[in-house]
Amino acid sequence: MSSKDDLPGLFEKRYSYSGRVLKRNHYSTKLKKRLAKAVVHLDALERIGTPIVPYIAAWEPGNGDIWYEYAGSRLRKMLGCKAGGQLAEAFRENLSKQYLYRKNLNNAAVIRNVTDKKQLEQGRQYIRRLAEKTGKSEATYKVDLNGKPCWLKDLARIETYPDSEIVLSIGSLSDVTDQMRLEETLSRTRKELEYHRNKLESLVNERTAELHEAQLEVVNRLVQAAEFRDDQTGSHNKRLSMYCSIIGEAYGLTKGANWLLYHAVPMHDVGKLGISDSILLKEGPLTPGEYDVIKGHCELGSDLLDGGKSDLLKVARTIALTHHEHWDGSGYPSGLRRGQIPLAGRIAAVCDVFDALTSERPYKKAWKFDEAVREIARLRGVNFDPEIVDVFMNSLSDLKRVYMEYAGNGECGKQRTG
Repeated sequence: MSSKDDLPGLFEKRYSYSGRVLKRNHYSTKLKKRLAKAVVHLDALERIGTPIVPYIAAWEPGNGDIWYEYAGSRLRKMLGCKAGGQLAEAFRENLSKQYLYRKNLNNAAVIRNVTDKKQLEQGRQYIRRLAEKTGKSEATYKVDLNGKPCWLKDLARIETYPDSEIVLSIGSLSDVTDQMRLEETLSRTRKELEYHRNKLESLVNERTAELHEAQLEVVNRLVQAAEFRDDQTGSHNKRLSMYCSIIGEAYGLTKGANWLLYHAVPMHDVGKLGISDSILLKEGPLTPGEYDVIKGHCELGSDLLDGGKSDLLKVARTIALTHHEHWDGSGYPSGLRRGQIPLAGRIAAVCDVFDALTSERPYKKAWKFDEAVREIARLRGVNFDPEIVDVFMNSLSDLKRVYMEYAGNGECGKQRTG
């Protein structure tokens, strides 16, 4: 018997092979060689302990049947299934929901389709046809593993072999449960925000007082969602609102404009809802890659607040997007400079940095009040609008009163130990 004829037996013994392609003569030699090479490669990855779960699936174009040409021990264990031929059905039965999502550096969106089995199968067929055209596939699934919900991200390269009428999906599964929980939180917040936006639009021409109450309810919900992620956010936002209000009034803002600034600025970091705890609450310095993730919170916050019809949400979105821009153009996310930066963003930038300096964070000790003031002065004309810094310096007595108020009631005591 030749080594070629022996191939299915060798693979069945060495890799627990239970597929079809290597066992049937009508498939092309090119396909079999490609498959054998891929099996050896993925098996080696699994043996060295790669965190992903590799697999090779196959199907015939236009046919609903799908099977696994390679399934390592971890996939079998994950699905509680020893027989390779049963894996596809086990995965299908285990699948309760399907989430499709797109994500890139500057934009993140989640499109959720919670479906029954019939709709789910239709969605899977659509993904399969699209994959055959594009040569790749990306989807995220929710499955129950040992009675616990788990999110698996499926990334695959799709190879079509017309002469054998077969399609190979060479892919991997990775556990993204923590990420999807964050995405779910953000999605729920979006839905709540949309509900209240619609409500505000219907009430806007009725009573101004009721409009303000509804707007503030939206703000409180968003801020509470952010506070849930970081227990320092509450006192930080209170101080930030007061600092900005002091600067706004001294700068000459109208009472209405200063009211908007006071209530909008607590939403400046709402985009951090989309940042993982491992980065957001990390003790010690961030890596460059982690810092890039953190910087994405400006655009995430802007996206979350985008489309708001009220002045409050518009100001909040402006602050969320621009409070890390620098006067000299060295800030992020857009590198705006001088007058390109909206006034609300310029005021929030000074007050946010001042409060951050005087507060203890997981990665640093708190600065003393006078040290932080000197740092703000040093950054005049670099990070900050010179005129805003001058107003800040002329308002130190009022700013210190807020600072000491929180220090006196215990909210800043820990933060002032540095």
